[in-house]
Order: sequence, then structure tokens, then C-alpha cells
Amino acid sequence: MLYPPIATLLAVIVPGGAVGLGIVGALTAGFLLQRLAEWSLRQGRSGADPVLLAIVVGGTPLFAFLATTNVEVFLGLTLFTMGLIDLVRFVVFANTQAGFRAGLLFAAAALTAPTFAFSILIAACVGPFLPHSRHGSRVGTALTMAFPTVAAFASVALLGEIFLADPLLAVDGLHVGFAPERVERTRTFFAQPWAWLYYVPAVVGVALALVRRHPVAAVAPVLLMGSIVLMFVVGVLPAESSGAAFLLVLLCIVVIASVRGRGFRTRWTLRLGAVVLLVTGWTSALLIYRPVDEWMQALLTGWPF
Repeated sequence: MLYPPIATLLAVIVPGGAVGLGIVGALTAGFLLQRLAEWSLRQGRSGADPVLLAIVVGGTPLFAFLATTNVEVFLGLTLFTMGLIDLVRFVVFANTQAGFRAGLLFAAAALTAPTFAFSILIAACVGPFLPHSRHGSRVGTALTMAFPTVAAFASVALLGEIFLADPLLAVDGLHVGFAPERVERTRTFFAQPWAWLYYVPAVVGVALALVRRHPVAAVAPVLLMGSIVLMFVVGVLPAESSGAAFLLVLLCIVVIASVRGRGFRTRWTLRLGAVVLLVTGWTSALLIYRPVDEWMQALLTGWPF
């Protein structure tokens, strides 16, 4: 199978099977938390805020479960988050080098896990609502972000045509497309009694945008949620994917919320939102995502103390 090439190569070269991949995921998790803390400090946060941010993201069972049991998706999530940070640097702070890095990181995320095949769509939901440092740059930003991903998938299709006489053979095994059973599965997932917890990160993002007096930016979390629901329906991201979508929305909100917010009201709203998100992450793991709950029970059962 030609796609996803990065995850396939990683599975081949890492020894130890699932244990080895789990170790790689744990190391990647530490790197991701360090980058988030660094990003928070660069935005002028106090010493306690980066620590709180790391606890919000890394202190939930969803984060640990995904890092140690699904390194493919977690590595894609890490690459996407790093790309999102560089996207903010490019759009808000006019860092051209960061813009090219962001495009390459989004392409790498798309080539790591099928979940992030729509990484450009997700970034497109966020980018237009960031404060642009240069007027009239939205088209150029979109082209810079999209070109590496489009070129990567075009290259994979060309290789499939040359060697296998089928440009779509690389992604045939993904079974992507609209299907009644996927729509029904998505509807069932969101019909759960506690499914409203899934929307909490987006609600927090909207609240932060309104508190910071950027009402236009409040649209970004809503569009982000809509794009993820679309990913559920077409089968790129299963609705029961053990918190990957929750972490994706959470990381987007965390990265964007750290930009240019130094007022007293903004600072304490961020801290309150962080506490809400931490509680939501634990509650979601226990009530919505059954594989995570079973994983936690297995850990507690095998704990020697």
C-alpha cells in the first residue's frame, strides 16, 4: 500500500512492534508538549501559563492513549500542530520562512495518517480568521499552504499510474466516500447522552474570541467542527476514533488562543478555559470514548501498587 508512506516506513524501520511504536509515540508526545510550552512563552505568557497549557493537553487520558497506541495518528497530529504554529507565525507575524515550513508540515501530516488528508481544509477553516499582518495576502497564504500537499498527492498518484497503472490505487484501501452506514454511525455517536462534551473545545474557542473582541474569529471553531464532522461522514476519521478529533480541536484552540492576548481579562479567561478543557478531556475519556476507558481500566488492573 503506497499510502500513507511515512507511517508505513516508520512501522518498517522501528523495532519491537507495538511496544517500539509506543515508545516512539511517547517521545513524540514529549516533543509536542515542549513545542506548545515554547510557543506560549514566545507569546509573552507568564511562567505558570505554559505549564498549565501542557497539563491541559498532556494531562488527559486521550493524549496518553493516542500517543502510545496509535502512533500513526499521533505523529500526524504533532506535525499538523507544528504546521499550525508556523501558519500563525506566517499570517500574524509576517514570517515568510514559517509559511513555507507550515505548508511542508501540513503535507507531511497528510502523508502520515489518512486522518490528516484534509489537513489543508482544517487549516483553511482557521487561517482566514487570524489577524493578518499584510492586507490582501489571503490568496497567497492559501497557495503557500496548499501547494506542498497537492503536489505530494499528485506525486503519489503519478507513481501509482506509472508502476501500477492505477493513479488511485494508493488510496483504494482507505474506503473513503459517502456511505449510509457511516452517516448512521456518525449520527449514533452524536446522539449519545454525553456527546455534547465533544463541542466544549469549540465553545471555549468562541468564548475566547468574543472576550478578546474578535467576533469574526469566533467563526473558526464552528467551521473547524464542521470540517471534522465531514471527515466522520466520508470515513477519513471514524467517529469513535478515541479522542483524535477532540485533541485536534483542542490543539487548534490552544495554538490560536495564545496569540496576542496579554490583558488581565484575556489571561484569566484563558486560565478558566484551560480548567474547563482539562475537566472535559477526562470526562470525555470516561463517558464517550470506550476504548480509552478500557485502556485505563487495564492499566489500573496491572498496576503493581
